[in-house]
Amino acid sequence: MIIEIITTGDEVLTGFTVDTNASWLSLQLLEQGWQVRRRQTVGDRMDDLTTLLQERSLIADVIIFNGGLGPTSDDKTTDAVAQVAGVPQELNTDWLTNMEQKFSNRGRAMPISNRKQAMLPQGATVLDNPIGTACGFKLQINKALCYFTPGVPNEFKQMVQQQIIPDLQKHYPSGAATVRRYFTFGISESSLSDQLDTLSWPAHIELGYRSSMPIIEMKLISQQPDADFDTAEAQLLSVITPYLVASGQLDMPKTLAGLLEGPLEILEGGTYGQLLSDLAPAIPQLCGDYHAHLPDSADELLQYIQHHSRLTLAIGSATEQHYPIALWDGLHGWAQTLYVRTLDVTLQRRIISFAAQDMLRRYLLKQPAQGEYQTLQRTDSSYRP
Repeated sequence: MIIEIITTGDEVLTGFTVDTNASWLSLQLLEQGWQVRRRQTVGDRMDDLTTLLQERSLIADVIIFNGGLGPTSDDKTTDAVAQVAGVPQELNTDWLTNMEQKFSNRGRAMPISNRKQAMLPQGATVLDNPIGTACGFKLQINKALCYFTPGVPNEFKQMVQQQIIPDLQKHYPSGAATVRRYFTFGISESSLSDQLDTLSWPAHIELGYRSSMPIIEMKLISQQPDADFDTAEAQLLSVITPYLVASGQLDMPKTLAGLLEGPLEILEGGTYGQLLSDLAPAIPQLCGDYHAHLPDSADELLQYIQHHSRLTLAIGSATEQHYPIALWDGLHGWAQTLYVRTLDVTLQRRIISFAAQDMLRRYLLKQPAQGEYQTLQRTDSSYRP
């Protein structure tokens, strides 16, 4: 099955709006076993819209088209669809009533311009939008089963999850793609590429990378049900295991919450509450606070917290991109100072927060508390038995 995604809008094409919908949708489809073959972005010119839709509808089996269903003059998707399909537009009275009721519930009269959103190509099937005024719709155009969706992310995502994926499952009940995911920390994408791209991988298995600082996600992907994933995984793990923080999915706060057997105290300085913000929603037994004058060296930070009787994780004051991190369990303690190369302070805090979480994860799994990192330089360390 050939699935393609088309995103429309000058604001997306020019970069004023980042197209997060397409990447989210690709992942949702991949988890169902369907790998998107092509993603494209087109502006609001009618001839560009019709040309692209005509071309791709002769090739793709499924097209999911995102955007251009609003009430304003630059929302031209419906007009383009009717033109390519060679059908007139008809007023969908049920959707018109739906919109009028939504405005009435808000104590407003519906603007005349919104009536445009109830004009659909003849033969189209409505996709409900319980949140906004733009209904989606489905229509067969040439070879392709086409779904047209609003661009507002929360409206789009609900429509995909509740209507489009279930409808696709009726037509294509089993996707062929299989994906295994691995998450690494402390190694760069280029370093991973240098070590992995030269290796010989089993037939029909592709290796993929995705950088989302401070994490590099690795994927093993295959469209063949009999692909030798076990061999590919063993080969991948032989390289990435020192940096592996999760497989399948990554939710470090949830992982830590599941490993903790008692309360956790957080003392935070140089990261200004980033660690507390990351962990608090997942760990109800967490207590902690921001401290403006914590020590700025690993050994002094460990001395500062070693009077605590419960598990304590601390990030000290930062000095010229150097951040001390210390962990004390009531009997033993570990500390290290990590140098972050980036000058982006917000990114520094995210990286160090994750490094602190990784230090705690390693301790809870009875691994060495200090990981081996390539992208972070350890300039100081301390241990108290």
